[in-house]
Amino acid sequence: MPTKDGRLEASERMRRPPRRFRFLPGDLVIIAMILIFCVVFWVGIFLQGKYSEKKERYVRITQDGNLVLEIKLSLIREPVDYLIYGKDGNIVVHLSSDEVYIKESPCEDQICVKTGVLKKVGDGAVCLPNRVVVQIIGGEEDAGEVDAVAK
Repeated sequence: MPTKDGRLEASERMRRPPRRFRFLPGDLVIIAMILIFCVVFWVGIFLQGKYSEKKERYVRITQDGNLVLEIKLSLIREPVDYLIYGKDGNIVVHLSSDEVYIKESPCEDQICVKTGVLKKVGDGAVCLPNRVVVQIIGGEEDAGEVDAVAK
């Protein structure tokens, strides 16, 4: 019960549930730091994507860990189908100046074909039965000084 001046008695104050959450000034600092970190992180990802688009793109095809073909995509003037002889059958890789994909494969589940078009640096497709890896790499530091190597 309140007293004459409107204050609660000590026993009444004890029965009130305590406040569960207090927002302190230090909490604002932590929240601001988290928000700044998130913004810097997303800007970095955006800029890295823009930078990798400017790099020269290469296609690298390996079989059993051996280099089969490595060529700069800008050197391919007309689309061409590249045939790779595998132990389980032949694989056909479609190469053009802006995209690469595995067109045909002898494997049952066709996962490498279903991977689809490879355009960006870092894209890749793998045919496990024939141990063939097709990937797009970027920059001269990844590709070395050789434009095309065929075995």
